[in-house]
Amino acid sequence: MYLEETSKLPRKVVENLDGDIGNLKVYLVQDYNVNLLKRMVNFGLGIFGDLGMDEWGLVPQIRHGNVFVLKEEDKKRIIGLAILMRDWEDMEKCYLFDYAIAEDLQGQGLGYHFLDAIIRNLKDQDFSKMGLTVDTENAPAIRLYRDKIGFDVIGENKDEYGEGHHRYIMELDFDRYNPPKL
Repeated sequence: MYLEETSKLPRKVVENLDGDIGNLKVYLVQDYNVNLLKRMVNFGLGIFGDLGMDEWGLVPQIRHGNVFVLKEEDKKRIIGLAILMRDWEDMEKCYLFDYAIAEDLQGQGLGYHFLDAIIRNLKDQDFSKMGLTVDTENAPAIRLYRDKIGFDVIGENKDEYGEGHHRYIMELDFDRYNPPKL
């Protein structure tokens, strides 16, 4: 089995989306075939451009990390992608490497519910916290991570990806995470 269903997004979330979207499910990618791999790579490249993960980076993440996709049940289109790895300095911590929702569906609450489902799964895997970095100018992402989910800004890396590309270092302690009331 390539995809293991981990959860289903609440019906009321899906009903409020623009467009004709059916049941949205969160899947943990357990293995892949070439078509699935290409869809995940193309999704990432569409969101992140040249900075998106290619096949050479994605395959080891599937095999040795945690890769989640958000998609309609029985459909091929990927709506969300999350790539995580273990933090080797803190074995109970994972690091959110890539996280994205399809551009045409951003701003409708999917990012929040997708990340909530991922956190619940990671807690079941005995992780106790999550770290990430985010561009200091990415207000929508900061709002999601800090204001809606509850990440703390614990530092800032100046010029992380070149001059003027600053990143907040953020962390979420799962013991303090208050999941949404659905």
